[in-house]
Amino acid sequence: MNNNIILKRIGAYLIDFIVITLISMILTKMSFINPKYDEYVEVTNKYNEILSDYYEKEIDIDELNEEVNEISYEMNKSGYVYLIGDIVVIILYFGVFNYVYKGQTLGKKLMNLQIISNKDKPLKIFNYFIRCIILNGIIMDIITLIAICFSKSTYYDVYRIGSNINMMFQIIIFLSIMFSVSGRGLHDIIAGTKVINTKVSNEEVVK
Repeated sequence: MNNNIILKRIGAYLIDFIVITLISMILTKMSFINPKYDEYVEVTNKYNEILSDYYEKEIDIDELNEEVNEISYEMNKSGYVYLIGDIVVIILYFGVFNYVYKGQTLGKKLMNLQIISNKDKPLKIFNYFIRCIILNGIIMDIITLIAICFSKSTYYDVYRIGSNINMMFQIIIFLSIMFSVSGRGLHDIIAGTKVINTKVSNEEVVK
């Protein structure tokens, strides 16, 4: 994979990431959708104060990690709407939107990329769902939602396991994209998809 292709892939994902982030932020700031918005802001401010204390050298790295771990439970518990919002927006954007527009999100359209079947068959919406769930950390969001239903100690155990699983998936995806002959990531292999450069006649795989 040449540098131009890699940059196009990164650019497409960054555009899509900005789009879904803006949509999620707008939706989750609406009080009738997110009744715990004020509580989440309060906890987030507390988190920022902890970071500020660290940057001003009022606490060391060990104290920072301890306090951040302590407050992460409160942040996720009060911010569960954000987690649900992320899941819904990601599935709608990378799943439904991709399906309707035949494998092109806004980012891919601008970068001249397109998702197609690896076996030259019409893709079903299921293929896009599988792809976006694996690629975009939805598994981690679901694990976090489950974890906050339990006690704080159980939450930490479940969250730690989930983080390790998510990290493993992301590493495998990265390595498979960068070093496989086809350039297909784990998400493509499982979903039966590949991404082509629409301006390259030989359908060079790029993601």
